[in-house]
Amino acid sequence: MRRAQQLGRYHLLDRIAFGGMAEIYRAKTFDAHGQPHLVAVKRVLAHLAEDDDFIQMLVDEAKIASVLRHQCIARVYEFARAHGEYFIAMEHVDGKDMRTVLERCRTKKKPIPPEHAAYIAAEVGAALHAAHSAVDSRGKPLRIIHRDVSPSNIICSYAGEVKLCDFGIAKATLSRVQTKTGVIKGKVKYMSPEQALGRKLDHRSDVFSLGSCLYEMLTRIPPFTATNEMDLLIKVRDAKYRPIGELQPGIPPELEAITDKCLTRSRANRYQTAAEAEGDLRAFLRKFMPNYSRSHLGRFIRKMFAQEIERELRMLEEFVMTDEVSDDVGENLIPRDEDFDPPEVPFQPKPTSVSVAAIGASDDFSSDSNFTTMPKVEQQDIHAQPTLILENGRARNLAKKSAPPPPPPKSTKRPAAQPIYDEGVHSAPTMIIDINRMRQRQRRGG
Repeated sequence: MRRAQQLGRYHLLDRIAFGGMAEIYRAKTFDAHGQPHLVAVKRVLAHLAEDDDFIQMLVDEAKIASVLRHQCIARVYEFARAHGEYFIAMEHVDGKDMRTVLERCRTKKKPIPPEHAAYIAAEVGAALHAAHSAVDSRGKPLRIIHRDVSPSNIICSYAGEVKLCDFGIAKATLSRVQTKTGVIKGKVKYMSPEQALGRKLDHRSDVFSLGSCLYEMLTRIPPFTATNEMDLLIKVRDAKYRPIGELQPGIPPELEAITDKCLTRSRANRYQTAAEAEGDLRAFLRKFMPNYSRSHLGRFIRKMFAQEIERELRMLEEFVMTDEVSDDVGENLIPRDEDFDPPEVPFQPKPTSVSVAAIGASDDFSSDSNFTTMPKVEQQDIHAQPTLILENGRARNLAKKSAPPPPPPKSTKRPAAQPIYDEGVHSAPTMIIDINRMRQRQRRGG
């Protein structure tokens, strides 16, 4: 068994990503009803904790993403400091990022099928339009530009959901860290020409980056490649790339035309909004595969990563919480101001630390929540369901024929105190015990 490490409201499980600035963990936490939830925690590496500009960039990321409410944008809950460490807590999307999917496709030498590529790009287009058109509490446009739309920031869940994440270098009116003129931020391979030149950007830059991602999904290679960064900047600036049909024959011409329009060097000839690109992608999908739904993408991702899914499930079962859980939830570092009031974080480090009424009507896990890992299910009265007993592989319904079993005999001993949360109990198989049969066996034995 492996012990989870507590960080603020969260218990860190396995590390799912690692970079030069932060590491991302799958983590467990609890809502106001005591229900466990998985979240993702981005923990800042120790050597960057003293970098004020970097910390402010993370504050901006959390602040921008926390105001966005869209089913295709991964939620951010808080940017906090606890136990001497900085971290961002965000929605956990149970799946794989597009970079990992593309690497698997390159290994198998098979591109992503056109219908999946079009659907993923359409969902990202919807997320971008939601960000581009977002307003603050007074109705003032936030003018958010993601600036880092790339495969590593697009996550496809095993259920077929598509989420855009990581607004770490996004430009918005909420941002405090200002980018100097001529300074380039982002992944060069997926930049727009104007971004590569260090010019002032608008939302059409994200549309170009979306086209780069769509191109790579259809061909398995990015539209712009070079042996060094300077040559790559020149290629991106000129926006010259090999036609999709040369690299991958058989791609529908309508989908190739959409990709080309996203990748147009001139902003005036490009799609003017992400919503326009999304509309053409969905129109193509309706024509190419009318019955397509997100379940098709879910099956595709699950089949591709079947072994990983089994391994991840087994690994999660190995973790147990620490014996002593601290109530120190840390300090939320997202500042409040007259135009922005950060939402309350709906989590606590242990199931008994808050009352059910603590969140009330503002509970983020209400019926219209888009939370990925804990879908809302129809509540049923378990005790009102008919009892089924299996005999020789056949089910016999005893709902009308048999009377309920007699209650167990009362004990004079006081029952021992039971733990509030016991992993072993929840992992044990469910059983139905016929008390009458057990008594008959005891009499025969006696």
